[in-house]
Amino acid sequence: MLSIHEHATLEEASAELLDFVLEPSNWMASQPANQAPASVPGEDVRYQRRVGPLRIFAIVEVAPSLEVFLRVAFRAPGLTPVKAADHLEKFLAQRLPLTPNSEWQVEVDDRRWIHFVRRYAAPRLQA
Repeated sequence: MLSIHEHATLEEASAELLDFVLEPSNWMASQPANQAPASVPGEDVRYQRRVGPLRIFAIVEVAPSLEVFLRVAFRAPGLTPVKAADHLEKFLAQRLPLTPNSEWQVEVDDRRWIHFVRRYAAPRLQA
């Protein structure tokens, strides 16, 4: 069984995990609409990191429509969506800094993972 890589800081975890997930060969097909995102974080530890009690999950998902989304999720005891948003900002700062008016969908699943999802690539070209 593989274990989740542990890091001393969120910045270290971000550098390693984002390098991995943003590589197109590591992109994944998105989950079917009837499957909750709760099942996503536990499936593959390559897409997870840990900083103390904070668990981080990140993945680039390709939808059947070929739309590409970035999903970042956090879980920790007592974590709130507001605190998770602070973690998201810090997690993305080196590679994809948050900009004003950037839109993220926020979901909290049954296992208390707080998911942030946004379009990663522009809409596909139409011929």
